[in-house]
Amino acid sequence: MILLSMTLSVVNCFVVIGNLLVFYVILTKKSLQTSTNHLVLSLTISDLLLGILILPFAIIQEHSHEWIFGHLGCRLWLSVDVFLSTASIYNLLAISFDRYMAVRQPIKYPIISSTKVVRLMTFLVWFCSLLLAAILFLLETLIAHDATPSKECQPTTLPSMYIIFSAMASFIVPAFVMVILNVRIFQTVLHTSRTMTVKSKNGSLRVHRRKEPIVPVKKLERYETRLSQEDEGVGSPSKEVIDPVPVIAAVVEKHKNSVDTPAIRSFLTHTVVFGVLEAKKTNIINHITQWWRRSTVRSPNRNSRKKCMRRSLRTEMRVARTTGIVVAAFIVCWIPFTTIYVLQAYSICTVAAGCIPTSLFTTAFWLGYSNSAVNPILYAAFSRDFRIALKRLFFQKPKF
Repeated sequence: MILLSMTLSVVNCFVVIGNLLVFYVILTKKSLQTSTNHLVLSLTISDLLLGILILPFAIIQEHSHEWIFGHLGCRLWLSVDVFLSTASIYNLLAISFDRYMAVRQPIKYPIISSTKVVRLMTFLVWFCSLLLAAILFLLETLIAHDATPSKECQPTTLPSMYIIFSAMASFIVPAFVMVILNVRIFQTVLHTSRTMTVKSKNGSLRVHRRKEPIVPVKKLERYETRLSQEDEGVGSPSKEVIDPVPVIAAVVEKHKNSVDTPAIRSFLTHTVVFGVLEAKKTNIINHITQWWRRSTVRSPNRNSRKKCMRRSLRTEMRVARTTGIVVAAFIVCWIPFTTIYVLQAYSICTVAAGCIPTSLFTTAFWLGYSNSAVNPILYAAFSRDFRIALKRLFFQKPKF
């Protein structure tokens, strides 16, 4: 019994310490403060509170073989347990939905990942979890007068209707939705990867360039007439204008190996038309330089576009893999307890009747709790950003 209590205490320490580290890293590292990691932070808070408010009382009950905190304490403990466990599961569902929208709906994702929407999702996660817990507490309070005092406080003693309802709402439906979302995520990422590979091999990966600006001939003639009038002294006096031809020749000669003919033609058009017009207000060299920088930034070459797309695809694949592993671990940890939990409804196969061994129930019960300890380990093992942040936290030398 002492060995069991020590083992459960170790699990509790992993839950608290692991989630404290993730909580600290997200709050202190600005690079990790993304929309997805705000949902991860909410998951961390639910797991951390589970380790502080629920697991110590469960360890005491396992060690003493009875509940020593009264009937009201039992109702409160079970309600808070349902609240935090459901919040942890719903946070995983919100993270899966966030990743799904990022991969499947990249155009709409900036709206989904906005601060207001993320806060709304977090609010819904905690509100729905609180609603389930409140229903349990009210139901337990109503039937408390007719119930005989019990020495144990377990979720297996709850009313059958609530067992079915809570199992569906807290595990079965969320797990089913998470599996579908993650399967669609991996399908999309793999399809995109294969499409990029085929296009790259066939050389059909195109870079869309802006259309060349169309300059009206009448405007150009009007600018030339105004310039000739100013040279003859007919028009209004102007500041000294630098001859653009030597500048144009020098810039074109410098960049002729890195641009194509349409780009040079577009450059010359901008220089002649807009350079002459703005010569009174600013130095034409600055104007040419600024336009050239904007033009080169907006028109990346084909190799840089490919590298950018591949880097983005690798990032999405890495995040999708981490989310998929976390969801898989959640299902593996919670399936045994949920199965036993559902069997308690209508006395199908109860623990009290000996149909399910007590040791098996205890193992399944704590396997579900251990999921709160597994999540930080998975993020540290499979998320490169978290791994780098944790290495810096432990191994970076302090600056004095």
